[in-house]
Amino acid sequence: MFSGKPCVTIGLPIYNGETYVREAIDSILNQTFADFELVISDNASTDQSEAICRDYVRRDPRIRYDRLEVNQGACANFNRLIGMARGKYFKWQAADDICLPTYLEKVVPILESEPQVAWCHSQFGKIDQHGNILSAEDHAAEGLAHSDQCGFPRAGFDSASPHRRFRGVLIGTTWCGDAYGLFRQSVLLQTNLLPACYGAEKVLIGEVALRGEYREYPETLFYQRVHAMTASSMTSREQQLEYVLPAEVRKKRSSARLQLLKGHFGSVRNVPMSTWEKLRSYGVVMEYLCQFSKWTDIFRTTVLRKPIRRSGVVDSKNKQNSKSLATSTESTL
Repeated sequence: MFSGKPCVTIGLPIYNGETYVREAIDSILNQTFADFELVISDNASTDQSEAICRDYVRRDPRIRYDRLEVNQGACANFNRLIGMARGKYFKWQAADDICLPTYLEKVVPILESEPQVAWCHSQFGKIDQHGNILSAEDHAAEGLAHSDQCGFPRAGFDSASPHRRFRGVLIGTTWCGDAYGLFRQSVLLQTNLLPACYGAEKVLIGEVALRGEYREYPETLFYQRVHAMTASSMTSREQQLEYVLPAEVRKKRSSARLQLLKGHFGSVRNVPMSTWEKLRSYGVVMEYLCQFSKWTDIFRTTVLRKPIRRSGVVDSKNKQNSKSLATSTESTL
């Protein structure tokens, strides 16, 4: 067992991820920056995920594995990893994504040298189920294949004003690939973490942006995998709800839209700021709420129970983020 406190904790949440988890773990173990631990939280998988992960634990002392006996939902499993971490910095690693070998080597120095930065990431792209790098023209990419196609880094990412950074998250691109960046653990521990609703990563990133700046390393060192079993492939609100809060642990049915709004208001309330900055940040939430073009899609999928449409659309109205694309799935608002 690895005994010292590592510089970085990589948290890998998994649920029935046997198909790609070997590639995900190998991409971490192959990092040129070696001062890390890999912590795996298994959300009661029913496939071979446990056997695969335990095999890696036996072979590398930097890996820890723990298993839940009941599926608590994706957000709870992601949050659980924060409490298990021992590193100064923290990164989530999905069980199907890939980090190139120099990822940590390039991004750790950013947090080491810039104390005002709360989190950072490299440029990122998409790969398909076979590991092939996707372009925007590929059907599987749904019009969005790389972070530079959707306005990353976000508008206001390096502003000294918290509300400007916050606005860059809420009003900018809905592809929250930076949720898989490298965070200061001390910042994450001050946040409300991920609320139990689909789209929760935007709430967390919004609060982190209120607390500090963002940096991007200008090289593509991280890839998100696109395949039929990803959360972004879900085509109904019921599937999304089951993903974040399974029926066996759900006390009552909740509205994702209300949970998201509650989360954003809670982020502003939770962060120490001047009264002026708080008022302007609350104003950003109201601006976010007043994106009336999204309400038609919400009505379709929530009231009419229609499938979620999937497309990439250029947001030409946001002049600060003119290259921004909408997410490949309909926004939950």
